[in-house]
Amino acid sequence: MRYQVKILEPTDLWYLQHNINKETNKWHHPTKNIPFVQQVEIQIENSGTIIQKGSLHRCVGQLTYGIYKTDNRLRDLWVSLRTEMDYNAPVYHGTGVVYLEPRQKGSFLYYSNIKVSEEEQWEFDDGIFQCCSDNVIIGAKKLKFKQMVGSTDGRWRISISAIPEQEAQIVTGTSVPAKVIDLRRGEVLIADYDMVKGYTKGINEDYRKLGHFGRSGGEDFVWVYEGEGKLLVTENDGMGLS
Repeated sequence: MRYQVKILEPTDLWYLQHNINKETNKWHHPTKNIPFVQQVEIQIENSGTIIQKGSLHRCVGQLTYGIYKTDNRLRDLWVSLRTEMDYNAPVYHGTGVVYLEPRQKGSFLYYSNIKVSEEEQWEFDDGIFQCCSDNVIIGAKKLKFKQMVGSTDGRWRISISAIPEQEAQIVTGTSVPAKVIDLRRGEVLIADYDMVKGYTKGINEDYRKLGHFGRSGGEDFVWVYEGEGKLLVTENDGMGLS
């Protein structure tokens, strides 16, 4: 599975009808809003991809359509009830291109490509998952009460792991740039905002108070990550730099 993100611009006729010089005002016009859209293209070749239900725009090629299922129907229903992933999420197999719903300017996302080995299991915030290869097992992770208080993810999060002896691929979308970092044993990550959007099994997430009445830093409640594994982080979230 390969993907690319394209920015589609208006036609030459649109520029002409709105009296805009395309060469000098392609990206910005002082008085008119120039519409651009962002669209993800997923290319598969004798393979498959799982996408969010309702996110298909179109597809073309020698493709067959199915729905996501594990060998446990109760697991599928559990996941659909507890996360944003529906148990009958679309699966496309074969060779061709799958196009996801375009996003209008103002709601563009930053996409990250994550390789998942067989010993890894990723857990993602609600709404982060966009698509993945079809060699995965999708589950749900229950949040602690303190985690619920500090986030908007509800009671459950989606978890994704690769089928044994295979390497899977996950594409995530965040409102600001994200990257994967390693957290080594003995290290700790502390953030005063929801910086981490996903992490692997072996990482312990906690939402705790740092100090009391101005003592020990007095940062009130912070996110704390300990253990050994990988984190998907958005370092400049809330800075207005995206």
